[in-house]
Amino acid sequence: VKNETNDTFTLKIQANNPLSFKPGQFFFLRLEGRGLYSRHPFSVSSSPSEKYLGFTIKKSGRFTQEAQNLKEGDEIKVEGPFGNFVINEERADLVFIAGGVGITPFMSMIKENMNKSVKQKMLLLYGCKKENDIIFRKELDLIKEHWFKKIYVLSREKYKKGDYEIGRINKNILI
Repeated sequence: VKNETNDTFTLKIQANNPLSFKPGQFFFLRLEGRGLYSRHPFSVSSSPSEKYLGFTIKKSGRFTQEAQNLKEGDEIKVEGPFGNFVINEERADLVFIAGGVGITPFMSMIKENMNKSVKQKMLLLYGCKKENDIIFRKELDLIKEHWFKKIYVLSREKYKKGDYEIGRINKNILI
């Protein structure tokens, strides 16, 4: 478990059996031995080429609290992958619009693009409330490649003081 912001964390899972998925897909997680009988869907934030499954989760209830308290060796049932939110056109330029923890499937896509020999151009418009709410800020800021551009848009900051826009994602930011 790795804390990302004050209310999000990434849960890294080492699977007993190899799991294949496409960036943008999700899995259902079931926590064993914790008195929880439900399963919850989470998008993958890691890329298929990484050695673990990563799920970036917002703390929002009992299930997510229990997930944050997991320790190495705890058992998790993983079902999937599911979903069609994947890149089907390998040559198209892409525009991603994400808000908060909704960055998760896009992060999987961005990481996978870094591992490909032919890169797709990607523009990420990422909206959050405050600067310290930007999940994966360090990782995103380290990408200095010609194929990647990002714009952070913060809705609850009062003054522009960095590499972000103030307000909400709208057509003026795209122009």
